[in-house]
Amino acid sequence: MSHGKTTEEYVQHTHNTARFFTETRQVAWVLLVATMVWGVYSYLNMPERKDPDIPVRVALAICPWPGAAAEKVEDLVTRKLEKKIAENSKVTKIESITRSSVCVVTMELDENITERAKEFDDIKGKLDSITDLPQGAGPIQFFKDYGDTAALMLTVASPKVDEVEIAVRSQSIARAIREARAQAAAAAGKKRTTIVLCFPQSYGTRIVDRSMLEFERELRESQFAVDLRPIKGPGFAGFDFGCTYSERELRAIIQERIRARLTDFHPDVWEPLVVENPDETRAKLATVAGDKYTFRQLDDYTDLIQKTLQTVEPVSKIDRSGILNERVFLEYSQERLGSSGMQQSQIEQILNARNIMLPGGVLETSGKNIMINPSGEFKSEQEIGDVIVGSTDDGSPVYLRNGADIFRGYESPPSYLNFFTIRDAAGRWQRSRAITLSVQMRAGEQIGKFGEEVDGALGELRKLLPPDLILARTSDQPLQVTESVELFMDSLYEAIILVVLVALIGFWEWRSAALMALSIPLTLAMTFGFMHLLGVDLQQVSIASLILALGLLVDDPVVAGDAIKRELDAGQPGIIAAWLGPTRLAHAILFATITNIVAYLPFLLLPGDMGRFVYSLPMVLACSLVASRLVSMTFIPTLGYYFLRPSRKPPLPMEERRKKGFAGWYCRVGTLALNHRWKTLLVSFAFLGLGVFLMTRLKDEFFPKDLSYLSFVDVWLPEDAPISATDAAAHQAEAVIRRVVDEYGKATPEDGRPRQVLKYLTTFVGGGGPRFWFSVSPEQRQLNYAQIVIQVANKRDTMPLVAPIQAALDEALPGVRADMRQLESGQPIGTPVAMRISGEDLQTLRGLAEQMKEIYRSHPATTRIRDDWGAESFYVELRVDPDRANLARVSNLDVAVSSTSAMSGYPLTTLRDGDKQIPVVARLRADERANFSDIQNLYVYSMTGTQKVPLRQVSSTVVQMETEKVRRRNQFRTVTVSCYPVAGQLASKVVKDIWPKLEAFEENLPVGYKLEVGGEKEQKDENFVELLVILAICVAAIFLALVFQFQNAVKPFIVFSAIPYGMVGAFAGLVVMDAPFSFMAFLGCISLIGVIVSHVIVLFDFIEEKHAEGEPMRLALLDAGIIRLRPVLITVGATVFALFPLAMHGGPLWEPLCYAQIGGLTAATFITLILVPVIYSIVVLDLKLVKWEGPTE
Repeated sequence: MSHGKTTEEYVQHTHNTARFFTETRQVAWVLLVATMVWGVYSYLNMPERKDPDIPVRVALAICPWPGAAAEKVEDLVTRKLEKKIAENSKVTKIESITRSSVCVVTMELDENITERAKEFDDIKGKLDSITDLPQGAGPIQFFKDYGDTAALMLTVASPKVDEVEIAVRSQSIARAIREARAQAAAAAGKKRTTIVLCFPQSYGTRIVDRSMLEFERELRESQFAVDLRPIKGPGFAGFDFGCTYSERELRAIIQERIRARLTDFHPDVWEPLVVENPDETRAKLATVAGDKYTFRQLDDYTDLIQKTLQTVEPVSKIDRSGILNERVFLEYSQERLGSSGMQQSQIEQILNARNIMLPGGVLETSGKNIMINPSGEFKSEQEIGDVIVGSTDDGSPVYLRNGADIFRGYESPPSYLNFFTIRDAAGRWQRSRAITLSVQMRAGEQIGKFGEEVDGALGELRKLLPPDLILARTSDQPLQVTESVELFMDSLYEAIILVVLVALIGFWEWRSAALMALSIPLTLAMTFGFMHLLGVDLQQVSIASLILALGLLVDDPVVAGDAIKRELDAGQPGIIAAWLGPTRLAHAILFATITNIVAYLPFLLLPGDMGRFVYSLPMVLACSLVASRLVSMTFIPTLGYYFLRPSRKPPLPMEERRKKGFAGWYCRVGTLALNHRWKTLLVSFAFLGLGVFLMTRLKDEFFPKDLSYLSFVDVWLPEDAPISATDAAAHQAEAVIRRVVDEYGKATPEDGRPRQVLKYLTTFVGGGGPRFWFSVSPEQRQLNYAQIVIQVANKRDTMPLVAPIQAALDEALPGVRADMRQLESGQPIGTPVAMRISGEDLQTLRGLAEQMKEIYRSHPATTRIRDDWGAESFYVELRVDPDRANLARVSNLDVAVSSTSAMSGYPLTTLRDGDKQIPVVARLRADERANFSDIQNLYVYSMTGTQKVPLRQVSSTVVQMETEKVRRRNQFRTVTVSCYPVAGQLASKVVKDIWPKLEAFEENLPVGYKLEVGGEKEQKDENFVELLVILAICVAAIFLALVFQFQNAVKPFIVFSAIPYGMVGAFAGLVVMDAPFSFMAFLGCISLIGVIVSHVIVLFDFIEEKHAEGEPMRLALLDAGIIRLRPVLITVGATVFALFPLAMHGGPLWEPLCYAQIGGLTAATFITLILVPVIYSIVVLDLKLVKWEGPTE
């Protein structure tokens, strides 16, 4: 406001945008329509995503060393990899896990790196230069796309066999049972029971016979069955026997002994069926019905899906998880192999010499080139058995099938499996084998277009797939983005409606309210245009920023409209009032806008991922503030000319307004406060004291959990657990989850009926699933780990299910670590309370870890206390006697190869089946490698001769304990000891309580060992320090802007005096709504500063206007407050009410920010109108730091 200028001077000398748009209205209308078109076009073409794009700068290096102990792998492989990786200066964190036979090194680049590919290529080059790995180690595998997140996770699962097949099978089985029992002799006190194994009817007799031999051996070893009688038919085989056990007891025995060995059976074999009464065969068969499609069929179907989706333009990469690869097994008995005169080394040479795929050359004759293709490539496993590997003494050929059983199966035991659990048509939960495809989107593509094109391709693909094949979207970013954008846009529309209603109530006339209502779409359209130009996409942060900006972007139009109204009431013609009102306030509004912008722009200085996450917040707010400023000086004068009219009743003179209505009440309160200004200031200090008290009541939390349909359970068994045990634990955890969720659905009915809360369970056994969420890092392949991804129908059910599921898992799975986890909305934290201890000696680190656990246990609010190394495991060391080995003409290499071949299998050659290369693996029969004592019975074959010798003659076995897993961080051994707070407690409170003990623990650490804080506190401390720097920059920038505006270094401090009182309101809002003081709450408090300051700036401007008119200071302070009373209340009311939809729908991420701003703005409003004049008067009258020309009273 240019104080002292008369209206005539404005009319004669002012030529600005407001006047131009008022006097050339046709141009204004054209530009208005163009702005709306620009905004709509920008909105429709802006990319959409659920969250801001935060690249994962993590890569992975894996180096196998089969058979090597963990410590040896660490010393000779892991350290070398870490050293090479550390040579890249952009790597900020190196973590490694070393296990027996393998090391996995994870590296993370600096958050400010933009060219990830360049740095990863450099690291790969350094790793490729390693040439001194020990014999048998390698090759090093490098995965630079480890951090890529799947845009779509598609799980393909087999349904169970249908009712027709169950009916046919049950008839055959019941008939076979009756025939067997008709021939059985009655045994005293024994009842007849039948156990049946079912399998696909396409399987050959060799597979069936092999499975039944295993089955019979287990039954005989269990010693509960007498008079075993085999039964057999199409697609089934089993045994009928007499026993005294009940059916329930038999099922328990099967669960304990037989089911645990099913990995030695063919994986397509159904679970054992127990039948006492043949009439009940069909009902019982339905309960153990197997999957309709085999692993090979699922492999083929998903291969077709992968190839088809790969042709979709927005798709970049597709991976498949859960494939169980086929094998051709050559199983031998040592005695049988020896009696036939065959040796493994000879067999391998003979098979590879026969199974050739080499070209025979090209013959050029008669002007043509003729390809020569020698035969010999194996076409089936039968051809492998027909290979002659020797001869008898009489010259008869010895075929390979004479010395070994040859059959096709799958990797056994499997190393990685995928299962899918869904309700069938009858409402029963069914767990089926599955394969999951993770589909990634090309960079720069729109997620909506990606979803549409993938849907179209899947629709066409459905015609080529079996109609009952299950295709489920187990993670669907297109759907999540659509819902998220729609939710936030709905919140935006609700906020607009509330803002208009507040304006209507505040102005109490439709014209002014309509003017403000029209300003909102105009400002938003211009904001969308700016966002599109700057490359800001639509996601939850940018849309929430629009909602936050609503109160700010209506501030300028409200002030401009109110100024036009005052000019009309003062008798100015409409053509002049329309531009004169905004022009008088142009200076103050400009600096208020600048103040708000400089309050937000420093957020752009936040480094790394946190800066990327909040980047759109300052950008959108700056765009909306600039757009609001432009609209208030362009389209508002134009629209104000058409809409606004002088008041029907002449406005009351200021003398009357000081006495009547709400303004009169304000004047009386203000007069009382000014008369007792020091007492008023002292009372306000009590308000600040309340704020200090409220600070002690705040709950600390860095980032809340995401509001999502998905959650997951991590299932950990001891390091030496086989995959069968892991699968059994995962299966049991699934049952617990289903039970708890069903109980929750009954406890929260809908329309009087239990809700169907759970949609799917997707289970990965032997490793983690694909990265379906940016902050969920997939666990590497390890047999003792399983991940269960839970998908619910309503995402608001996820959070209340966490505690009951966790409690049920703890109770039902003793000895198993099962952690229920929610998705995180910010930087990944993992376990909320974690301490890292680094050093070198393994036993010392284990001892220190136990001490840390005791510190955790001393706090009553901790649970699930553990370290990330796990317990030591048993291992068997074969100590070869060199003298005996030399005498027997075998080497240490012969011992290792013979042991590996017998126990784990040894690849001989491959069998080509279409485009698949199926390994042919030789291994010892299952009954000769079932027990620990079988190790000593192995034969050692010489690779250079025909000698063979029992292993016990050249070596001894020693059972020892070893550390199965060693974790390292930044090239030092590091054990992380972690825990979870109990339900209802925050991690920050636990850490605060045990902090004195942690300090004492750190002081007593041995030399060379150090303690580092991890978990939530580590992330919070790092980022809150950065936020404090941003806060300082904001305050400094606002101070400089105020100094330039007021040309005075003292008045800015009067403006800042209102800020602490606004913070008290913010703290009160958080405490009352029980919201934590999170990162977003801190963000809300910082942004609150700009809003408070902008209101005080305009108030000061009116004070200066009244000062220029010659009013005494006391009246100038009160009159400025009266003039600003309605605009302030309207804009604050609009801002506060606009935040409620975001607080209600935006989820836990935005609630703290909204409540902080609602409380802060509400408190700051009264502070601005009452306390700021009081402080102003103290500075002028008592401290005399600001000079007032003219009367003060």
